[in-house]
Amino acid sequence: MMHMEHTHGRYGPVVDIGATTVLEFIDRECAAHPHAPAVQAPGRVVSYAELDQLADTVAHRLVSEHGVGPSDTVAIAAQAGIEFTAALLGTLRAGAAYLPIDITYPRQRIEQIFRASHAKLIAITPDTGADLLLERDDIQSGSGSTTTLESLLAAPGEVEPALVRPAIDPSDPAYVIFTSGSTGAPKGIVQTHRCLANFVAWQVADSGLGRGRRVLQSAPLSFDVSVQEIFYTLASGGCLCVPDKDTKSDVRALVDFIVDEEVEVVDFPQSLIETIMSLPTNFQHAPALRHIVSAGEVVRITPALEALLEQRPELTIHNHYGPAENHMVLSHSMSSPRGNVEPLPPVGSLIWNTYVYILDENERPVADGEIGEIYIGGAGVARGYTDPVLTESAFVPDPFRPGSRVYRTRDRGSWRPDGIVQLHGRMDDHIKIRGYSVEPREVETHVAQLPGVHSVAVFGARRPGGAAELQAAVVGEPPSVMELRRSLLAVLPDYMVPVRWWLVEDFPFSPNGKLNRNALPGPAARPLPTVRA
Repeated sequence: MMHMEHTHGRYGPVVDIGATTVLEFIDRECAAHPHAPAVQAPGRVVSYAELDQLADTVAHRLVSEHGVGPSDTVAIAAQAGIEFTAALLGTLRAGAAYLPIDITYPRQRIEQIFRASHAKLIAITPDTGADLLLERDDIQSGSGSTTTLESLLAAPGEVEPALVRPAIDPSDPAYVIFTSGSTGAPKGIVQTHRCLANFVAWQVADSGLGRGRRVLQSAPLSFDVSVQEIFYTLASGGCLCVPDKDTKSDVRALVDFIVDEEVEVVDFPQSLIETIMSLPTNFQHAPALRHIVSAGEVVRITPALEALLEQRPELTIHNHYGPAENHMVLSHSMSSPRGNVEPLPPVGSLIWNTYVYILDENERPVADGEIGEIYIGGAGVARGYTDPVLTESAFVPDPFRPGSRVYRTRDRGSWRPDGIVQLHGRMDDHIKIRGYSVEPREVETHVAQLPGVHSVAVFGARRPGGAAELQAAVVGEPPSVMELRRSLLAVLPDYMVPVRWWLVEDFPFSPNGKLNRNALPGPAARPLPTVRA
């Protein structure tokens, strides 16, 4: 391991991770302890050997029956659990990238994502709601087709075991994640094997999480935190603990699951952490818990969290930072013995094989303590978006390393003298809701199509507890809140639907003529009625 000196930015340790893909790490764990539990789902536990066989079965069928291979994408619309985990491993073993699709999404959005991804195949579990796509001829896009997860996993013992895995280049796609897009449609991020293998290798060996942990898998599969939950666990010989969907949707039941199943590692956004800490049974009552990882939202150490860390010196909170376009770049771990607990902690120092510039508007490095835009380079930089036009504007040539690319995050940050990064908000209108990225313009595109809406502005606001929520200001004579929400839930995920609505006469604008979202809804705003009078 060696460190690079910085001239224009700062660089993480340069480390040879000893593998091309994360599959190599998982293969080693399968060989080292084949009978250890790999995935625990409701009513069933599979060992590493059993998961290995299931993944090979999926890979064989994808290649031999569906013609899947390198550069292809396989969409998987299923609940988290054994079948989903085997399907994504099998997809990677076939040389393809996997695209997780949240089955709670409206069908229209699932179709939109599938088409935009140019996926060769979509694998669906019947009775999920998404299975209606199997009956749709118009979902077929180019060479795309549909199948069921059950058919890919059927009779694993009968599959020819001698399938030769295709060679995988570190720059090949490993997974595709769709997030909210500013153009009015979701955008797909194509992430590489290099990124996946690098951050998982760091997480196993150098993050402090350790090996062989019991890890909660609760993040929605369409959220890239799920990538971290799954692959860190399997690459470190741990057990992925998957609650049923009812438990995931009930915070109290989820805490009981953490306690009863002796979960050691959880990965939650700040808003969920604060909700849990307000319950009678919380992290204090989970003696096996050792690590709380938080990403996607600004981390705040509330008085309740500070008290928890003082009472539980063995417990560590990890603040992870990285847009999905880089997955994971900076980390800051806090615990009572470290003596580094502060109310607004930084996002931390660089992980292996990554680097960060903080630049002014003329792409010049800022001095320590000055605020600029964060640019990220190194192993985590994605191939780009599924839309080449969007890729060009966000993934730009490295101004200091010819031939390399960096990602413009639009996040504002500064260097502390110790080389740690502190965040200072956004340079655009991008909002984080429960860890998800939300582009107000995509929500506005759909609201503007509803009857009675002349114009709309969507913005983020803080609830009294500190968590962010989505709100909307509307000019016109719109229907009731209930009707608006019903219409939007037919086309958007629930986290993209505003929870509070306001009637306004007009919108506030800054002196340069731009909408001032920070001034919304305005002093003359009136709450929109929940139901029509």
